Amino acid sequence: MKALLIINPKAGRRRNRRHTAEYLRRAFELHGYDCDIIATKKPREAERIAHSMAEKYDLVVCSGGDGTLNETVNGLTGLENCPPLAYLPTGTTNDFAGSLGLSTDVAQAIRDTFDGTKEKLDLGRMNDRCFVYVASFGAFSESSYQTPQKMKNRFGRLAYVLESLRELPAMKSHRMKIYGAQGEICRGSYLFGAVSNATSIGGILHYDRGDISLSDGKHEVLLIKKPESLGMLRRTVRALITGNYAVDGIQTFHTSHVRFESEDETAWTLDGERCEPTKSIAIDNIHSAMEFIIPPACRGSRCGFGEVGLAKHRLNTAL
Repeated sequence: MKALLIINPKAGRRRNRRHTAEYLRRAFELHGYDCDIIATKKPREAERIAHSMAEKYDLVVCSGGDGTLNETVNGLTGLENCPPLAYLPTGTTNDFAGSLGLSTDVAQAIRDTFDGTKEKLDLGRMNDRCFVYVASFGAFSESSYQTPQKMKNRFGRLAYVLESLRELPAMKSHRMKIYGAQGEICRGSYLFGAVSNATSIGGILHYDRGDISLSDGKHEVLLIKKPESLGMLRRTVRALITGNYAVDGIQTFHTSHVRFESEDETAWTLDGERCEPTKSIAIDNIHSAMEFIIPPACRGSRCGFGEVGLAKHRLNTAL
């Protein structure tokens, strides 16, 4: 058995950096894998490595943050003989790893890789590029760039929350019309929007685990309108802190296709990575697009809806 390990040595906090290429090699060899390990040195390199080399291997392993995972997935999509993908989360927020129940302790994540099972999960496609867990615009899309790295390393998720709430009142809004497969869904002036397949977005927004499925062929859409009063701003901030989004000014729905038409050039991010600003964006869910290694704790739970989650989504979809 052969494994290709793509690692980003600069990802995450320093406590993760003791897990060197040699540490990973020994761990995988103990489980019967011959390993080739390649460390990325520049943007998009993980994508190039995955696309050009992955078909020669029985397993691809991505060690890094959400951005490294995004690059690896984009490199794997479209391959005729795509091996399963395992993820060792060593970034700062590790949103997608949280949705899968992956441990941020690398030793435990490696054990989960060998104890886990293969399962096909959904991906998203925005125009011509795939994303793993979120496409977003607006306030919180920028927090990962504006938050100082030292602050991220020290405070983790709290650093994103503090930075985002600080910038919220002054953020530019975007006037948009938003369409689904059956026509216009809503319109308004929005500070933030996200199309996601995860229980956490940017370390800031969180869904109940029972509400989210990673393999149902649909995405969750969350929109935050520009507050029209101080009271509305307070309610919005409280909702972001508590995770209770059933307030005026926040809209949610569940869909396999959505299109955004903006009056101005709007900058989007995919899994935290910047895209060129544009006025028109189409996003589709690619059902069961890629085979991931799922840890034992996730089997039969987070890949489906609970009854409460179904009821909430049925209510939210009726906008």
